Amino acid sequence: MWSSLAVSGDMYVRRDDGRLFYRGTRPGPGWQAHGTFRRRLRILIEGVLKEVEVEKQRWLERKTGRTCHSRPPDDLPWLHFCSLVIALKLWGWLNGGRGVYNAPEVVDDLHGEVSERTLQRWLARGQRYATEIEQAIRLTVIEKREPRTVETLFPGGLSPPEALTCRSWRDPPAVEHLWRALAFLMGGTLQLSVPPALLLAEARGRWEETKDNRGP
Repeated sequence: MWSSLAVSGDMYVRRDDGRLFYRGTRPGPGWQAHGTFRRRLRILIEGVLKEVEVEKQRWLERKTGRTCHSRPPDDLPWLHFCSLVIALKLWGWLNGGRGVYNAPEVVDDLHGEVSERTLQRWLARGQRYATEIEQAIRLTVIEKREPRTVETLFPGGLSPPEALTCRSWRDPPAVEHLWRALAFLMGGTLQLSVPPALLLAEARGRWEETKDNRGP
């Protein structure tokens, strides 16, 4: 259950030396494979935090000389933790009702691995896209829930706990959107028996596709 995408899915290829390779998708017909790009990423393997080296495919556009690389859906450009770790840490804080300094851990091995200031920065970044994050995860869960309605997933409704709503936030609506996004993720994981890393990856793909369709 608490394993990152490198374990839960088949998007990565494990090299003989232990590195994880992600090929991704060719950007277009005028692009060709052009080496790889590496970075360190901290992921969960059966509830244990591990640091791995991720090797991402680089691409070269022959006509212009431009390059880019394929980014795995659990790899965020501003973090050294995978998206599952971020989601679990934020859920422990927002749903725990004990504040950021005493937030309970969903996964014990994450205790002490992320400072309170870092967690606050993650929340601030997440609030910028809170509505989009909630919509992407919600639609992912609904699609997998069909033909049953999503109401059967949360028969008592989906209201944030009082300990969350009574606190003073800079942007209360955005915090509630993030809480609902994570509630959909956790509820979908338990009710659908789908690893949360896979739900997050599908939601990320849905979000990216929506952005692409909007155009510049």
